[in-house]
Amino acid sequence: MKQFLKFLRLSKQVDHLYIQSFSGYASADGLRVAGRVLNHKPRNSKTDISPSAWRASFANFNTYEVENVQVTLWYNEKPLACCLTNSEGYYFFEVQVPWEEAIEKQTKWLPYRIQCVYQKIAQEKKCWFLQPNSNFDYGIISDIDDTLIHTGVNSFLKWELIKNSIFTLAEERVPIDYASQFYQALRAQSKGVDRPFFYLSNSPFNLYSYLQVFLRIHKFPKGVLLLRDFPNLWRQMVNREKPHKQKEILRILNAFQDKTFVLIGDSGEHDPSIYTEIAQIYPDRIEAILLRRVKSKSKMRLASRIVSKFKSTPVVFFSNGEEAITAAKKMGLIQ
Repeated sequence: MKQFLKFLRLSKQVDHLYIQSFSGYASADGLRVAGRVLNHKPRNSKTDISPSAWRASFANFNTYEVENVQVTLWYNEKPLACCLTNSEGYYFFEVQVPWEEAIEKQTKWLPYRIQCVYQKIAQEKKCWFLQPNSNFDYGIISDIDDTLIHTGVNSFLKWELIKNSIFTLAEERVPIDYASQFYQALRAQSKGVDRPFFYLSNSPFNLYSYLQVFLRIHKFPKGVLLLRDFPNLWRQMVNREKPHKQKEILRILNAFQDKTFVLIGDSGEHDPSIYTEIAQIYPDRIEAILLRRVKSKSKMRLASRIVSKFKSTPVVFFSNGEEAITAAKKMGLIQ
């Protein structure tokens, strides 16, 4: 099936290039950014000609990715690195960049350029990456699904998940009660320095713009949004790959080796086991783990069993953002 779809892409004429950049981040020793190159921009909001949710969702997934595009990363008007897009149109850069430490008290987003060339077609785009202030006291790594937004992943035949993801516009999605207020309280400056936010989701990159709109409309702190490609189950089994969230958290910890983080997730899927495993390996790097309670009794029992055996880092369950604020204040995470 995958080869057939690839054949269809190859048989389609490329008449335009659209660069979809994903938010990246920089640390003291490097810069990590990613994106993909499409033939046309997908529709995903009410500003489009066909604003119905299912049409917008279909457009997000019915994308024509362009492979073997020459991509160049420019920073400070200098080319830093080049690569070719892969078979699904993605490009990834992890480069060493010498620069001065960010000393601005507010979160600093720096510009860079992505330049693409394919046959006789050229395109470029101004993009942004996060460079946290080097004096932040701790950072926040948060799940999105069922932590900030109801997904319905535990519903019968996952019907609520399908309804929410395909038949509901991002502008119409409702966040978890008081979640935005909780995250804004976490963002509040410590010693006048903003804390960096990293948002994780098992959603595919096709929903990147969708989730960006949701986070912006509901006034969550701006942060780095880290999604994944469609999972290749065979590759995961053969290579014994770590789960997406685990890999991203370890990358962040490795990028900011002298910093600590708060992990926020839910008790419905794999967050309790992933978070406690990481905190057990890096007990001095994880300030606390906060897990939102889900309605499933079996999931809560499993999460409680995992947490009951874990002593390295404080773990707190909460039902909504209001409870989370109270718990965070007791732990001294917010004033």
